[in-house]
Formats: sequence, structure tokens, C-alpha cells
Amino acid sequence: MPEIVEEDPVELMLKKTGCIDYHYKVQECIAEFGDWRHCQDKNLIKTIFAAPKNVPYSTKLALVVRTDLKMSKGKIAAQCSHAAVLCVQQAQSSNKKETQEIFDLWLANGQPKIVLRINGGYNDLAKLQDEAEKLCVVTAIVYDAGHTQLDAGTATVIGIGPDKKSKIDQLVNHLNLL
Repeated sequence: MPEIVEEDPVELMLKKTGCIDYHYKVQECIAEFGDWRHCQDKNLIKTIFAAPKNVPYSTKLALVVRTDLKMSKGKIAAQCSHAAVLCVQQAQSSNKKETQEIFDLWLANGQPKIVLRINGGYNDLAKLQDEAEKLCVVTAIVYDAGHTQLDAGTATVIGIGPDKKSKIDQLVNHLNLL
């Protein structure tokens, strides 16, 4: 009876994210030099993780933070993290081929992100979401749980993307960096 060999779950994950080649390059570096610390050299990392060539378009994810809420830096970081995770979950579970292709390219290119600020309230986030949905761009508004600084249900951040950089820029080019 032939032996059934199951694929390593870590390798499956690395293949899905497009990082398997990078993983093997790091493993080769460690095997060659015998010390993982050598493989942390910035020039070596730049070589290993150089952006892929012949990329058809750039991608990014925008995180837009409401500054009217006066959240602490830690709170903003947590809310942005929630938005990024929600957007990734939506993109991963999308049944649209284009969304999947954009997501895979975004992962393979280092998951570029930009964090912006919006001075208005919930209505400004909702308007951004409506505009993004008209362009078929993934969005997620984060509503706070109310355990620390804000009331439960307060909209704090919207994640937009990942998608083509040109679409994201069209939606957020009027906003400033946080």
C-alpha cells in the first residue's frame, strides 16, 4: 500500500501567501552560513526580498483614522490592526477572481499600507465606504467594543483595500498622512 504523504501546513501557508520562495532563500542562507543572525544583514534581506519584477500594477491598503475622537497612539494602532485584519479576511474569502489576484499580489509585494487621517465623523467614513464599494474595493469599518477609551459602537477606522494603488489613490488622495 502506498504511503500517503501530507504536505506540511507551514509550507501550504507560505505557498498561499506567495512567500515560499523567500522562505527557501532564507533557509539556504542559514544552511550556507550556519547562523541565522548573518541572514539578518540588511543588504542580504534586500536581495532576498527584492520586489518581484514584471508586476502588472502596484497594490496597497489604506487605513483611515478618525482624528476627531482623540484616540491614544496605542488605541489607533489597535484599531488600524483590526481594520487591516478585517480587510484581509474579506479579500481572502472573496469569490471574485480579480479580488483574489489583487490580494495575492499585495501579499507577495510586502503588503503595502498607508495610514491617513480624516477630521470628520462617522458620516465621512461612511461616504468613503460608499465610494469604495462603487469601485468594488474591499472595505471594513471598525466599531469599537467600548472596553477602554470610547463608547461601544463608535466607528474609529476604515480599511480600504487591498486593491490597485490607482483605485486606492482615487479614493484617498484628498486625505493627509496621520
